Amino acid sequence: MTCAAYLAKEGQNVLLIEKNRECGGLVNSFSRDGFQFEAGIRALENAGIIFPMLRELGIGLEVVKSPVSVGVEKEILHIEDIHSLTAYQELLKRLYPGSEGDIDQVIRVIRKVMKHMDVLYGIENPNFKDLKSDRKYLFKALLPWLPKFLFTIGKINRMNMPVEPYLDRMIENRSLRDIISQHFFRNTPTFFALSYFSLYLDYFYPKGGVGKLASAVEEKFLGWGGEIIRETVVEKVSAYLHTVTDQNQVNYRYENLVWAADLKTFYGITDTGGYAARIRSAFEQTKSRLLEKRGGDSVYTLFVEVDEPPESFQKIAHGHFFYSPSKQGL
Repeated sequence: MTCAAYLAKEGQNVLLIEKNRECGGLVNSFSRDGFQFEAGIRALENAGIIFPMLRELGIGLEVVKSPVSVGVEKEILHIEDIHSLTAYQELLKRLYPGSEGDIDQVIRVIRKVMKHMDVLYGIENPNFKDLKSDRKYLFKALLPWLPKFLFTIGKINRMNMPVEPYLDRMIENRSLRDIISQHFFRNTPTFFALSYFSLYLDYFYPKGGVGKLASAVEEKFLGWGGEIIRETVVEKVSAYLHTVTDQNQVNYRYENLVWAADLKTFYGITDTGGYAARIRSAFEQTKSRLLEKRGGDSVYTLFVEVDEPPESFQKIAHGHFFYSPSKQGL
């Protein structure tokens, strides 16, 4: 949807084929019996990208901070700012006496990662800036930031291994290791997994639901002349002919195709007939490598309606709550 909006904004003729009724994928909200639910993600991360993007697209989105609480058994911590990391350190020490040295070591690493995150997202993304006209940003922000960015990237690359073996080297207690690493999928790169405290402080929530973001971008796209065909599945891509075919055997000709969906599906339904043998061979090699792989961990979401006022839950935690019922870990 974002890609389509930017193309339409530049005057391109854009058709968006959406297999669902609503656009936005996991950035969606829905209502049932007077309750509102998030269909996928529960909050958004600016990360130096979303707010500049909204400004560039001319979208005014009313948002609030989405503070996080973390709980293990009866220990609950409300994360307010950088100083909450010290409180988290103390919480872990209460839960895992005897592992104080390991905990101190991990917290030191998390603090380093947070400093790296401050560099990564220390300025607004330059892709959303007009560098020719915004000379102040270019000379006062971007150029001084670049050397720090390049230096930081080198450090980040050294933390690219999966988080579980990285923590294994520092933490003897497996339950403690699981509690620290549980907020991310298995085999998440160490840097990203240990950046969660920085991420917690960056969460925000559009008033009315995260789906407000998708609907705002969709409205802009349609206003710029874009077209959406909903509840339509692409069943074939003829790359050489530059056409896609839907489930009703309707063909759509394209000049450029942006596939923003499952890659296995794309490689499985794409016909490269008409191209030179070397191109078809390269495509088939990539297809073979991709199709033999399996996806990572998935998420099962259970939506529960509870007939209680919001104040009942505000006494326990913020609305964004990561909770583990047992310190034994996963």
